[in-house]
Amino acid sequence: MLPFRAVNFHTPFFRQIFALNNDVKSNFFRVKNRLIKITLAALFIAFSGMDIQAMAAQYPMTITAEKKNQVAEIRITGALYEWSNSAEEFTRKVDGFIADGIKDVAVYINSPGGDVFVAAEIINQLMRFTGSKKGIGGAIVASAATMIAIELDSFEMAENGQFMYHKPSAHVSGSVDKIESSLKLLQTLTDQYKTKYSAKTGKSEEEIETAWAKGDVWLSAKEARDQKFITGVIKKTAITPETKALFVAVGSPNVPEVDKEIPKNLNTDMTNRNQIIAMLKLPADATDAQIEAAVKDATSKAGEVETVKAQADIDKKKQIEEFVDTAIVAKKVTADQRENLITMGLANPDKMKAFVTSLAGLEKPTPTAGESTQDVAIRASWTLTDYLEKDPKALEVMASKEPEKFGKLNEAHYGISL
Repeated sequence: MLPFRAVNFHTPFFRQIFALNNDVKSNFFRVKNRLIKITLAALFIAFSGMDIQAMAAQYPMTITAEKKNQVAEIRITGALYEWSNSAEEFTRKVDGFIADGIKDVAVYINSPGGDVFVAAEIINQLMRFTGSKKGIGGAIVASAATMIAIELDSFEMAENGQFMYHKPSAHVSGSVDKIESSLKLLQTLTDQYKTKYSAKTGKSEEEIETAWAKGDVWLSAKEARDQKFITGVIKKTAITPETKALFVAVGSPNVPEVDKEIPKNLNTDMTNRNQIIAMLKLPADATDAQIEAAVKDATSKAGEVETVKAQADIDKKKQIEEFVDTAIVAKKVTADQRENLITMGLANPDKMKAFVTSLAGLEKPTPTAGESTQDVAIRASWTLTDYLEKDPKALEVMASKEPEKFGKLNEAHYGISL
């Protein structure tokens, strides 16, 4: 979603945006004969005509950054709008994280999208981290928010979440020169989005164009994963009344139902009112409205905890699998022991690792041509990318001398057997 306001398109920032795609055909922007038609159409923003300013007023952007276990945890919720309200504090926090040596970032997104330039600024900040960049999506990741998601190394989404992409759109007005400049910028951004989606999914740009030419493209989390917009699906997130209202506001064709309704009259429906007030740490004279707000907040936080825990479980299993696979390559254990060792590791990772480490090994690995014996242990965990970057000649030798090993590397990297 791309709202155009009274903006000077000749600032250094906008010059940089224009420069991002210089191959746009100049004659595309001959709009004089179509000026009246375009002006009447007004290029209204998407989401059933809802103005981004109205959306932001109802669902304001909240972006936070906290440090946890040497990982920068970023949360992005609400409509992407008025970046200036958050930019200074957020940037200062990122500066501090990087100064402290933090390289990895974990991002949570639950947003209907918004201003493409706000999305670009957030992406710029996230790309400053030099380590892994992982993401989790809540109930909705739509419009410009999808661009943040696809820039991350991995992005998983709640099973009941929805992913929506569409053409950037805008509302333009003014003189011929202003309209021409605005349309040129809009076409540049449209081309960039199409190229980004194509590169992420493997779809051709023509396929992306065909899909979004019909309007908003809504995908379930599983559909987004299957089409490679995201990398995985995790368990369901809570659907609150506010979340349902947001889906209605953005025009989703599949509005989810609220998981559990909060009683309308807490004063008469809750016989243990005083106990609930105490548990929520509210004053004894708390009103029904205050209690209801506290319950909603607690429900929301519970959903967030579940999402974080699910991600932690996924990361734990991945680390255990990588450890066991490395042990198999190093011939410490056999492939048919893999599942049992992973199960053991999930129950007690330290015990499993100690057990594998204590093993003498089935046989000593032998070096391939071009490798020293000392290199074998180091290269046991190398991927195809590692060989391409660090020793492509050894990869050539492997392809000739050890085609089976070479084939496994390619299968692991591309997902297909040679």
